[in-house]
Amino acid sequence: NVDVSGMTEKEALKAVESAVEQYSEEIFFFELETGDTIEATLEELGFHAKAIKSAVSAAEEYGRTGNAIDSYKIIRASERGKLDFEVALQIKVSEKKVKSVLQARSAGKVPLPVNAAVTQKDGKVTIVKETNGEAPDFKGAAEELNRILNGGWDGKGASLKVAIKATEPEITEKDLRDVTDLLGTHTTYYGADGSGRSQNVESAAIHINGTLMEPGDEISANALMEPYTYENGYKEAASYESNKVVNTMGGGICQVSTTLYNALLFAELEIVERYPHSMLVAYAEPSRDAAIAGTYKDLKIKNNYGTPIYVEGYTEGKKLTFTIYGKETRPANRKVEYVSETIGSTSPGDPQLIVDNTLAPGAQVKVQSSHTGLRSRLWKVVTVDGVEQERTLLNKDTYNASKAIYRVGPALPAIVPPDPNM
Repeated sequence: NVDVSGMTEKEALKAVESAVEQYSEEIFFFELETGDTIEATLEELGFHAKAIKSAVSAAEEYGRTGNAIDSYKIIRASERGKLDFEVALQIKVSEKKVKSVLQARSAGKVPLPVNAAVTQKDGKVTIVKETNGEAPDFKGAAEELNRILNGGWDGKGASLKVAIKATEPEITEKDLRDVTDLLGTHTTYYGADGSGRSQNVESAAIHINGTLMEPGDEISANALMEPYTYENGYKEAASYESNKVVNTMGGGICQVSTTLYNALLFAELEIVERYPHSMLVAYAEPSRDAAIAGTYKDLKIKNNYGTPIYVEGYTEGKKLTFTIYGKETRPANRKVEYVSETIGSTSPGDPQLIVDNTLAPGAQVKVQSSHTGLRSRLWKVVTVDGVEQERTLLNKDTYNASKAIYRVGPALPAIVPPDPNM
């Protein structure tokens, strides 16, 4: 229902995209058979429009094609204000996102099924059996919602009823029968300040925990952790952006991807995609970090084993741990080590001072710590019976230097000594 009359193709495209973005904020209510209600924005449900450019091009071409008489009639009708031509634009939500939202927000309202899991007990790998349960009919909910959106929808939020169905777990004890060994593990400390960053680390670990990868499967750490919203367990916290420390939703998730990355290195899973941070981080050695930033920096992994891989992630005592389980095929006398090597450094330079007239003269407040620039490499070293057999260069990274930043009060007035001749 976007009127693009009199617009250029570029203007029309912008108008339609703006409308779709605005519609994304509308809230839909899912009424469960239990009497409970779950609410979510269309954005959280993966709302999007298909082929916007094609639809806008079709609108622009209307009256420009066909024979001259038909085109003339269209032009005359337009001039008299009697032209009414609509181009259908298909809009829809993602079934995957609907499932994720309904499952997460029905916890405590519906006895959800529990997947089988892998953990350690008394130093041995143990399988915890699954339990059956019930869950909202997410597939039916997605289909009904898409029917509403494409059936003369008025652009406003609405309610729809959702059935509850007996549901089996997605991961069963049988699925984990070949997961018998610990392949790699890594732990980092994330602090005890009770900040949004701590909550983000804990929430992200929960989202990744229990991931099962069949042989050949490829996963994205970002896809497992998103969306970075309050409803999904995240808060604003400090993160790196353009060589500065800024507050963003989900700040701290890079420590999660970095901890996971190191566990994966020891398990020797295939790393498809990995990026360093723009500046050094305190929780990992240089070239052993893995940054997450929107869709352009991600950690992607492929299961290069012939059997399933299970990822366990948890926090305890403000420590974050990821453990990778599978079927061990590597010889017991073979060991792998990762060596971080510094090959150059850059001084951050003198601090940057920003005058803040709200501060007392001479006062100062640190805004950002300094970061030394660094060039580094990461080597994978394989030994057999203690003798080095292989040394492979995995990463070669550059970390930017950045100055410390302080807000400072105005300068104290200069003291002028009395003139002895006066």
